[in-house]
Amino acid sequence: MKHISKFSALLFALLSLVVVGCESERPIYEGRNFIMFSAESHTLGVIDNEEWFEIPVSASRTADVDRHVGVEVIITESSAIEDMHYEIESHTLTIKAGELATALRIRGIADALSPNAPVEVKLSLVLDQEDILSDYSTSTVVTLQRCCPFDINNFVGYAVLTSTWSMQYMNTDARLVRTYLDKEEGVIAIEDMFYEGYDIRVKLSSEDRLNPLASLCGAQVLGTTGEAFGTIYGNGKLMVDNPMGSVSYYSTCEGFLLLYTVMYVDEVGTVGNYINILEWISDEEAERIMREGF
Repeated sequence: MKHISKFSALLFALLSLVVVGCESERPIYEGRNFIMFSAESHTLGVIDNEEWFEIPVSASRTADVDRHVGVEVIITESSAIEDMHYEIESHTLTIKAGELATALRIRGIADALSPNAPVEVKLSLVLDQEDILSDYSTSTVVTLQRCCPFDINNFVGYAVLTSTWSMQYMNTDARLVRTYLDKEEGVIAIEDMFYEGYDIRVKLSSEDRLNPLASLCGAQVLGTTGEAFGTIYGNGKLMVDNPMGSVSYYSTCEGFLLLYTVMYVDEVGTVGNYINILEWISDEEAERIMREGF
């Protein structure tokens, strides 16, 4: 609520200074000239040491001359260290005459970042007092999150499957499975996921590097009720699908997939929701497991 109220107050302050021009009948802002970060926070997915990101800075009005804005790092409120975790191209920005925006360019140093330990840098604009709308409008927090490039081939091969399903119905904590590329782009198949002859297809979404999601490719036959429960229920098919309210995901850096599933039998009912974790391993480790077990 604090975040919402800040921007509600900002929006109200700006809208209250808008008047309508007589000729164009379009809103024209004629109040004070404020300069601010366009958002209170940003999260950057850092893949390498080369990619530059832009943090927008905007003004409420244009000006007839170039306007120069300083940017400082608030060290006491930052866990990231400049030139160790990130680099800023310039601490001086310019909003050119007649324009309303510019951007701070920043790049993360991937080699110094960990996938499980994002770091933050707090930035503040250095402005003349008359250009400041409020204290919060002149600062932003940038989170640097280490990511790894997506390559679906990294999710092909042998994997250790740990599942609450196999714990409950197969008397085992882990299974060695193999995955392969499906003919549909972005889809892998888990060969004999739980029962022989029943491969399960999973879609890996790579559009958002900060939010790598996975999902089953619709309802699929997981096996037979005879194999699972020792008797026939309904049509004899044990089904698997994506459960409501749970989001499956994967990690490009750590090579695992967390897959939520719901198992059910048509016209009989739901068996339950189950958690499945696949961790990809080397061929050598797979061979050792096949020889020695887990």
